[in-house]
Amino acid sequence: MKASQTNRRFSTDIDSPSRSKRVLVVEDEWVVARDLSDLLQRLGHVPVGPAANSSDAIRLASVEKPDLILMDIQLDGSMNGATAAAEIARRLAVPVIYITANSHVFLNGDSEMVAPYICIAKPFSEKGVSAAIESVPL
Repeated sequence: MKASQTNRRFSTDIDSPSRSKRVLVVEDEWVVARDLSDLLQRLGHVPVGPAANSSDAIRLASVEKPDLILMDIQLDGSMNGATAAAEIARRLAVPVIYITANSHVFLNGDSEMVAPYICIAKPFSEKGVSAAIESVPL
């Protein structure tokens, strides 16, 4: 049998199934949402969404039941990310990792976050997102 005809074994798993998470991306900036989705795939997770506003986030969370949510704090519309996360928490027990360019929101306590929570500052790094995801107990 020629080398080109030999059977090769391919694996489609990027990460072990026990570590792979379904992650709802809530981000109103399309480019950032796309970057997060691509990053999640590289890390072996399954991105859900993205949701560009709070009402879409609440709807998608209810339908998709993600393992984790990456939630931007500043969203277009009448409800910010912290309020959307609180509404989702009333319906589902799902951990939230907040992403924000405005770290003063956390430092000044301007928003009430669903506890427990983790915050990632923008611009985010692959290492930072990976560490935050891995630190979430599921």
